[in-house]
Amino acid sequence: MSADATKDLARAIAQDCLARRIRQVGRVVSGVYERELRPTGVTIAQFNLLVALACGLGTAKVLSERLQLEKSTVSRNLERMAQLGWIASRSGEDGRSVELSLTAAGRGRLRAAHPAWQRAQAAARDVLGPDVLKHLEGLAQALPR
Repeated sequence: MSADATKDLARAIAQDCLARRIRQVGRVVSGVYERELRPTGVTIAQFNLLVALACGLGTAKVLSERLQLEKSTVSRNLERMAQLGWIASRSGEDGRSVELSLTAAGRGRLRAAHPAWQRAQAAARDVLGPDVLKHLEGLAQALPR
């Protein structure tokens, strides 16, 4: 394939690629949350894990599955959060799993970051607009869990 044909192919893919579009929207929205949360010392990834743990999702495996994240990504974030004193771990009843929970510091961090999250929510809604939000909700409901 010639260089020009390759360039034409690449342009067609770039113009039509759903993954590229979705990732671009994700980066824009994530950037909104990261900017608002930065002063609280929490990343959006950590915030989502704090929320999930507060809701009772207590193992790295369950977190990974429910949040649809790579286990290594979850483990890396959990390790950092444990170092910061936000989460505690203990052996699960089966002796193999590790049960995770928020510490008082983790609960406090979640509460302290909540106003920044609220600002990020409002800013993200403004960036996306009502039509996109409506479609996004429908899309989220239609995705396999």
